[in-house]
Amino acid sequence: MSLNFLHPALLGLLALAGLPLLVHLLSRARPPAYRFSNIEFLRRVLRSTARIRRPKDWLLLALRSLALFALAAAFSWPFLISNSASLPGEKSTVILLVDRTASMAAREGAGSRFDSACAQATRFLEQSKPDNANLIWIAAEPAAAFPEPGPNLEFLTDKLKQAHPLPEAGALTAAFDLALRQLAKVGRHRELIIISDFQASAWRDFAPSFPTNIVVRSQRVATTSPPNVAVSRLIPQPTEPVVGQDLTLLTRVRNFSADALRTQLTLDADGARQSQTIELPAWGEAECAFVIRPATPGPMAISAAIEPDGFPADDARHCVVQVRESLRLALTTAADSPDAKILGKLAKSLSWLEIANDPAIAKRPDFQFISAWSGEAPAELRKSALAGTTLIVRPAAACPLTAIRSLLQAPADPADGPLALVASPTGWAAIPEESHPANQLFRSGDFGNPFAGTFRERLRLPAELAALPGIRPIASFVDGIPALLECPTEGASILLWNLPLDPAKTDWPTQGAFLPAIAEIFLRTRPRGTAEPAYSLPGSPLSWSSSDPAHAGAVTLLGPTSEPLPLTETTTAEGTRWHSKTPAIPGIYRWQFSGQPIAFTAVNFPDSESDLRPLEATPAFGKLDASNDSLVRQAALAQGLPLWPWLALAALLFLLLESLVHSRAR
Repeated sequence: MSLNFLHPALLGLLALAGLPLLVHLLSRARPPAYRFSNIEFLRRVLRSTARIRRPKDWLLLALRSLALFALAAAFSWPFLISNSASLPGEKSTVILLVDRTASMAAREGAGSRFDSACAQATRFLEQSKPDNANLIWIAAEPAAAFPEPGPNLEFLTDKLKQAHPLPEAGALTAAFDLALRQLAKVGRHRELIIISDFQASAWRDFAPSFPTNIVVRSQRVATTSPPNVAVSRLIPQPTEPVVGQDLTLLTRVRNFSADALRTQLTLDADGARQSQTIELPAWGEAECAFVIRPATPGPMAISAAIEPDGFPADDARHCVVQVRESLRLALTTAADSPDAKILGKLAKSLSWLEIANDPAIAKRPDFQFISAWSGEAPAELRKSALAGTTLIVRPAAACPLTAIRSLLQAPADPADGPLALVASPTGWAAIPEESHPANQLFRSGDFGNPFAGTFRERLRLPAELAALPGIRPIASFVDGIPALLECPTEGASILLWNLPLDPAKTDWPTQGAFLPAIAEIFLRTRPRGTAEPAYSLPGSPLSWSSSDPAHAGAVTLLGPTSEPLPLTETTTAEGTRWHSKTPAIPGIYRWQFSGQPIAFTAVNFPDSESDLRPLEATPAFGKLDASNDSLVRQAALAQGLPLWPWLALAALLFLLLESLVHSRAR
């Protein structure tokens, strides 16, 4: 910041400030009249009427001098101007980079942060009046008002007055790159004005670089940290339940405030509602679980919401689960084998389990039961598990133990040999491993022992297999020999089955706990699902595709408030694809055919925007002026702040004080 003068030639008038001193020094005083009788009185009169004398009223002298100094300085028109201001006659280009992300909707005082940002940007344009300007929004997809900076400032102010914040996170790097590309096309004086709440979670690690010839200014519109409560997670387990299976929905709620809070969390699953009261510690979180049992197959839209607070955008979270009618089981055994007969009866008893007799379906089943495995191609079997099929492997007698270790990816042992099949007329009892989820239903004892019965034949598997890393035992015989082991992989699990199903060798299938035990084993070890979740980010268009020719030209999209949304339809080699013309906001969207929903898409509020705390200080970016002035003040300094009105007012004030002092001195 520097001091300049519009009329520097008039600075010579400052010499007038010495006039009161000359008046004090040279003015005559009227000699007093004395009655005297000798010469001594005449000498005193002569001394007191001398032309040059020392001033006595120092206060009056100072006030008169200051008044004339201020008045003379006002005629030279001094003004303050920013050091980064454009030179006289130099064209200026300004780009306003205004934050439009979700956190800007937080209210502080009478309005929101975004209202304050738009108001300051408008006043800056009106005050600074740059030759060319442009407005760029910080959003999920940054957008500019003009393809390049232009002189139409009125259009930009109208844009600022009509805009509103968007429920999405901002692509900071893309927004800054767009601004710098536009500034690179213009010459002379260039300014980048950044207006944001500088939310800490978004800006803390952002460090852009700028060319040296660009003036960068920042304005923070966040002054406080409003309290906020958000639903941050809604996770279905499993992601693809079957009809009649328990579906657990894990929900997490976070408290972004310094006070402990209590709120009501409500789950809505296709119109069925459940509620729980949760306690939230200060700056903490709480989790709760809802359990539902889908009754019909197809897509199911689920939402979890808390009581409305001061920042309602993140008070709800949504998900979509695909409820399957059945799980497919493929059998690798003879059709008349005891295992095939028992599993066939099991599929008839469980409505959600079907035997995949169709070879096309059998190529990608959910489960594959391999009876009497001889140990061939363990690597190929493991690939099937990685591809998403749960393998149930029942080794045959004389199966090499090295093949089993290879299937489970366990370390090889040189002492390993072929397995031995052991039979006993009295048999062995099996004990469930209580920590395994497949046995959770039986922990209370109400359903008995899931492996009740006697097993009169088994393989002599090493007990050490159950203790290998990554192996989860489901059941063991009373002497420690593994009865059922699970080896999870990245796609699905591999079950090592050492339990006979032949009624001649066990009475387990006749026990009352047999059916629920097998059902729990299948449901708890089923593949995690390969279907892509129907989620989308706010700020981007939605899309959906179908290979059914009947859907062409007849699909509609309804928004969160059941309003129809415009679509574009394209034909591809795989079928038809639809795209929404408007960006998505958080909520559940319904794709419909003939008035019936055929698919849902969930759009959730971005987690990063829920923490409304701003940075402790406005970021400098390495180029920011250290001044804490507002943008309006900076714009005034860039244009030059005239000081003559203040100098004229000071002159009047000094003259008024001089008059008061003089009147009291009489």
